[in-house]
Amino acid sequence: MSGCDLTRAFCNKSDMMNYFQIPVLLLLLSAFLLSCSNTDDSSSQFSFDLRELAKQNAGPGLSFSEQDAALRFQPDSADHALLLDTGGIHWTKAAYLVMEVEHNAPYSAILYIDFYRRGTQGQAIVQQGEQHSAHQPRISPKIGVLPHLPTQVIFPLSHLDGQDIFLNRFPRQLKGTVLGSRLAPEDISRVALRLAPFQEPGFRPSVTIRSLRLTEKLPEALPPPSGPVVDSFGQWTARDWPGKVTQGSALSSTMRELYQAARQADYPAQWSRYGGWKARQFDATGFFRTHHDGRRWWLVDPEGYAFLSMGMDCVRPHAEGVLSGQENLFAWLPPREDTLMAEAYSESRGMDVVDFYKSNLIRTFGERWRGNWDTLTAGLLRDMRFNTVGNWSDIDFARNARMPYVLPLGNFPETKVFLYRDFPDVYSEEYQQNAGHYAAQLAAYRDDPYLIGYFLRNEPHWAFGYHNLAFEMFATPDSSATRRAFTEWISKQYEGKISALNEAWQMDLPAFQAFDTLTLQDMPGGRAEADFRTFSEKMVARYVDVVCDAVERIDPNHLNLGMRYAWISSDLLYKAGERFDVFSINGYSFPGPPATEEIARRSGKPVLIGEYHFGAIDAGLPSTGIQGVATQEDRGIAYRYYTEQGFARPEVIALHYFQWNDQPVFGRFDGENYNIGFLDICLRPYAPLRRAARRTHERIYEVAAGSASPFEEKAKRIPQIFF
Repeated sequence: MSGCDLTRAFCNKSDMMNYFQIPVLLLLLSAFLLSCSNTDDSSSQFSFDLRELAKQNAGPGLSFSEQDAALRFQPDSADHALLLDTGGIHWTKAAYLVMEVEHNAPYSAILYIDFYRRGTQGQAIVQQGEQHSAHQPRISPKIGVLPHLPTQVIFPLSHLDGQDIFLNRFPRQLKGTVLGSRLAPEDISRVALRLAPFQEPGFRPSVTIRSLRLTEKLPEALPPPSGPVVDSFGQWTARDWPGKVTQGSALSSTMRELYQAARQADYPAQWSRYGGWKARQFDATGFFRTHHDGRRWWLVDPEGYAFLSMGMDCVRPHAEGVLSGQENLFAWLPPREDTLMAEAYSESRGMDVVDFYKSNLIRTFGERWRGNWDTLTAGLLRDMRFNTVGNWSDIDFARNARMPYVLPLGNFPETKVFLYRDFPDVYSEEYQQNAGHYAAQLAAYRDDPYLIGYFLRNEPHWAFGYHNLAFEMFATPDSSATRRAFTEWISKQYEGKISALNEAWQMDLPAFQAFDTLTLQDMPGGRAEADFRTFSEKMVARYVDVVCDAVERIDPNHLNLGMRYAWISSDLLYKAGERFDVFSINGYSFPGPPATEEIARRSGKPVLIGEYHFGAIDAGLPSTGIQGVATQEDRGIAYRYYTEQGFARPEVIALHYFQWNDQPVFGRFDGENYNIGFLDICLRPYAPLRRAARRTHERIYEVAAGSASPFEEKAKRIPQIFF
């Protein structure tokens, strides 16, 4: 999952001085006392002495309890960090950093582990949701922790290489992401632990740390919790809220009422069968296309009517979460011996998962649960005036419901060698061949008038952050066709004179062929960065051109919707957008969409925002998602403001909300557990959101045409709680 801000944030020196302003005496004390006093795990390499840690970080918000040998950390500011003096610790001999923690609050906690490097640090880390770090660690994992539940937070030190953004799922631990630049374990100079969200009043997290250690192996599981975390309907047991389901009869009656109402739903008379606007018509082609009328961009539906895509992502009859290693969190699990209930179980990414959304459907509708879900869902979408089934949705549902939809293409072409994160060897014959296989999946859709277009891929990891791809390619000596292409190119740039390159780069290479095996930890001087940046543009252009050529040969009828970037992290993304029909970006910003005028100006394309959402913590989940507001009423207000302000912009032709269902409280495959759905786990729509969507969508064409003013009220914002 997946926001953008077109400006870059840079940390100023005074902020850093305040952050590390610790009495010099403490830093000159001996290295942490290393013992196994807090754990008997035989795989431990080092165990930090929590008592000594409290002494070295002495100050407000930190205390050591002799009674239970635990450290309590409650930051007194957003920048307050628990610093680890890592001298004498052999990070290269361990595989995992493990912390046993617990926090008691009505919201999930976010634990940051900031790793600093000797000498050169990283750049300011920017994340989705316009979230900027005030500090400049070399690399920074970010991990979510459920409230009221002892949790072993596990960070694999292998992720310090910066190649994988997302952590594998561990029991009880919520989602983990890793941003920043590669860091060799032997170069670690300092580790800082921070907590979020922090905002006075109301958000001041407190965590109890019972152990903090380095291990060779994954630790043993913690004992079962004192009571269930998840009830028989898939709801959180830690608190109650208005509308919480307590009886199966209430679940069934609500769902059946929705089903009956949904069967009667349809679009307004002034809309076409595709959801287009009959008041404005252009030339029809039988497929969706883009059109600029001299004032603004539009989509045009197959009948020629003006169309704005009001979409919903993840419209599908499931909302599964991880069961493996977490079996003792549940008050009840669907009986596997029941043939129907067994459908609530499946496997995802090598883990067993369980789906209470599906089991609640089966409880109500029995064997007809899937067909009734189709009817209920299509009716609810039309009732709320959504006219597009967005990304990650059940395509069979979209096609059977005869609603416009978008298609996420799978299996983007890869190569055996990756140059940086998920960036393939784009100059190789292997990449060319795999692009052809990839494009073939479009053949089954080329004649479908309900398909608006296809996304090439989602949030490529190479674009998470400001990275010089050509330079990153030299982190290892791996041979590749792209590396050979660089050697040939750079030789031509300097007319075959290695002395000219050495002077320009402040290096002493014997020949251009040295680039074939060269490794670089730091950027050379002089013109090196600019040269690497120029070749990075060539890499990205080839990355896109090869694939676009392939898909356009298979399907000339539908729109190429691009790659759904997480945010604009560098100019390379504009370079990659030159071949798209629509420039797509995920827009987790507040209160309105991120800056889109510059995207349209620089790309010459209309803009599709593929994801945005707002969550609160007043109902059944403890995490807001990437943008947080105070209440469910505020979620409705936030939706109206974002959507109407967005479509009031002449370059915006599509806004797709993420997502249809709430996520499971115990975490989906990667650990997200956000209150971002239009429906909760018991299939009950959030009434304020449902009303807001209908009101906004029924007037959105007038807002886009300039004959109605966009909604102006802003929701009350709270801190972002996402991982």
